[in-house]
Amino acid sequence: RPSLSVILPTSDDFSTIRATVRALSRQTICDRLELVIVAPSDDVKIPAGEVASFGSVRLVNGGPLRTSNLARAAGIRVASAPIVVLAEDHSFPDPGWADALVAAHAGGCAVSGPVLGNANPKSMVSWANLLLDYYPWLEGTPRGEMRDLPGHNSAYNRDLLLAYGDRLEELLEVEAVIQRDIVGRGYKMILEPAARTRHLNFSRVDSSIGMRFNAGRSFAGHRKIGWSRSKRAAFVAGAPLIPFVRFVRILGMLRRSERYSWLIPRVLPMLCVALLADGFGELVGYLTGFGDAPIYLGLVEFNRTRYMNASDRAEYQATFGDNA
Repeated sequence: RPSLSVILPTSDDFSTIRATVRALSRQTICDRLELVIVAPSDDVKIPAGEVASFGSVRLVNGGPLRTSNLARAAGIRVASAPIVVLAEDHSFPDPGWADALVAAHAGGCAVSGPVLGNANPKSMVSWANLLLDYYPWLEGTPRGEMRDLPGHNSAYNRDLLLAYGDRLEELLEVEAVIQRDIVGRGYKMILEPAARTRHLNFSRVDSSIGMRFNAGRSFAGHRKIGWSRSKRAAFVAGAPLIPFVRFVRILGMLRRSERYSWLIPRVLPMLCVALLADGFGELVGYLTGFGDAPIYLGLVEFNRTRYMNASDRAEYQATFGDNA
């Protein structure tokens, strides 16, 4: 039985996930990994040479792509390892990533998460998006118990996820929701710095603004499910303060960090723009629900190079060659 099942969706064919598969194939415990590729059809061809080092490989027909959480849930349901980790076509783990996540679970946690580095660090737009999505878990963050871990990149006890039954797809849309429920039920979540992955980020301004608005709307729309009218009204009233609160937290982290303080003040203009777009999305989400934001996010989740500037795309091509 594999120690860890890696759930890796693709919106198209194998070429879009080749870079991630090659990073996974260099894992120190690759022979103990089950690679679960979730594709929109059974016709996806998997080159045998690319996956020969894995303990096992499964191809799952997730049906036409609508939202990424549906693909991930389909992979989780067929996985055979006791631990499942979510992977992305734009996140490239270091060789010790899988071993560190498995070890963290052996220590008694129900969810473990990696630290993240920036795979396209020359763009301040990229840094702004990475900070908004992952600033509490950037590389350099010490190991510790947390209430939230990196979405789309963390490892879970599979039985814990399956216990959500038909709600799993909905809860996976915004992982912060399911993680807070897990912590509320008394389970432990650990950030494991020995597990590191490099994350590729949006670096075009126009694409970033659209993504940020819809990310904020989806988060708020899913978060408010089950809330009373008075609680929803309180969050609508407080929503204009959210960008300011998040800005203060991120700026405080940057000031305290020897590793990231150089970003001040270079990243601040784009960070402010992204925070305002995200915050406006949250306001709309609290007012009207998530709407079609999950569908939008499902479409832009894949093939990340489409949303990168020309310089980043050229560097990605030079780094990964035929993976791009």
